[in-house]
Amino acid sequence: MSADIKESTETAHRRPPSRRRRAVIAVSVVAILATGAVVAAAVFLREGPADAPPPAGAVSTEPVTSGDMVAETKVVGAIAYARSEAIASGVAGVVTELPSAGTVIDPGGVLYRVNTLPVLLLSGTTPAWRDFSSDMSDGPDVLQFEQNLAALGFLEEEPDATFDWDTTVAVRAWQVSLGLEPTGSVERAMLLFWNGSLRVDAPAARLGQDVGPGSELYTATSVEKVVDLAVSSSDRSLAVAGSGVTITLPDGSTVDGAIQDVGSPQSRPKADGSGSSVVIPVRITVADQDAVADLALASVTVSFASTLRSDVLTVPVDALVPLDDTHFAVEIPPSGDSADRELVPVSVGAVASGRAEISGDRIVAGLLVVVPAR
Repeated sequence: MSADIKESTETAHRRPPSRRRRAVIAVSVVAILATGAVVAAAVFLREGPADAPPPAGAVSTEPVTSGDMVAETKVVGAIAYARSEAIASGVAGVVTELPSAGTVIDPGGVLYRVNTLPVLLLSGTTPAWRDFSSDMSDGPDVLQFEQNLAALGFLEEEPDATFDWDTTVAVRAWQVSLGLEPTGSVERAMLLFWNGSLRVDAPAARLGQDVGPGSELYTATSVEKVVDLAVSSSDRSLAVAGSGVTITLPDGSTVDGAIQDVGSPQSRPKADGSGSSVVIPVRITVADQDAVADLALASVTVSFASTLRSDVLTVPVDALVPLDDTHFAVEIPPSGDSADRELVPVSVGAVASGRAEISGDRIVAGLLVVVPAR
């Protein structure tokens, strides 16, 4: 050990640093050692003023931990519905029924009525591109249609890609339940395939209005909610499709999320009007939909984690004690009947999220070091 470090160590044995001094020390360490350490500073600056010294023998400790050093980047986003689409009439006539805003329509439900005839919602991703009848050829759209008939309880056979006699019987039973003539066939204009349930958002037509094919009736959204946000181009590496994130809701609770889509770079005006910046649109799925069921267009905070260093030893930043302007140590609590505390010099590496990477001859995982009382 060099003479200057030894002298500093001996001084520290005589007078351990106060909690107030450690807070100042920790801020200095962050400023010297790492960029992006504002998060770390925010963690330990919560320590309040400590005018009175702690009781004799009272020591707070934290273990040296081994693992990856993870940096956290927080970005503000907004809750949004995953899908929004205009619902247009498939037939010509007079609108005789429209759902009210906020209504949730499940597969098998009525989307609207024109000339009193219902247009029905079914679940699926393939649009209806032809009429459904016994003379149609096999195809995946038939399978999708039969899967709906089975889900609604009208088809007992295993769904397949063939519109056969069992399908005809199932369609007739379905039509009877709807008060329709049991023809056994369905015009494609009377069906809308949508992936799951939909929510009525804003009306665009009114009852009694004459409409033609393609006339917009209302805007619909999915019931699933997502988080939309934009990360700066410098943080592009954080946005990796499939990666997990943590979402902090307005009430302070958190839910898990996953990056679903990463868009192409876009130029957007800066908030202060000083020009534009390049951002990356990101969409995030929310694992617990119940947690966001009552939130619409609400602001949330999304935390992205990135690994700075792998398999390193770390301590809380405020565990570091300066020996001089460039050297640091950690304090070892007294053992046995001894009241003396010991400073062990360490080398300091990366600093992030309130923790500092350290190494030294005596530094091992599990070693307890002194930290300001929490």
